[in-house]
Amino acid sequence: MKNILFKVPRINPGYGAIFIRLAFGFHLLFYSWGSVIQFNAGSNAEFLSSLGIPFPTVMSWAYVLTEFIGGILLIIGFKVRLVSIPLIITFLVAYFLVHAGDSYENSFQALQMLAVSIFFLVNGAGKFSVDQILEK
Repeated sequence: MKNILFKVPRINPGYGAIFIRLAFGFHLLFYSWGSVIQFNAGSNAEFLSSLGIPFPTVMSWAYVLTEFIGGILLIIGFKVRLVSIPLIITFLVAYFLVHAGDSYENSFQALQMLAVSIFFLVNGAGKFSVDQILEK
């Protein structure tokens, strides 16, 4: 009886990535969609300038487009390892320049998004992705 209760079926780990990929991809799209559609991604430039970031308007557009395009590519599973690199950079900057002095509760989202981006750099897109189709 004990063996039946604690025996976990072996599942290919590549299948789990699709759930993370979709959740993370839609999350990135949700937060960048308005700025891209309304063409106002540069509205964060003043905030970025106050942090000492050079070319704040360009950088504001860069991070919004990174999240927007990254979200789309994650959802379809295309070039996931490659797109994870600018996402990692984005969330490292977000954590160290904006949230490093915050409480854990306030910095958690940046840390979580950084961790997920690193997951995709290491593991790739997994099953049911364009990357998997192109590998065959």
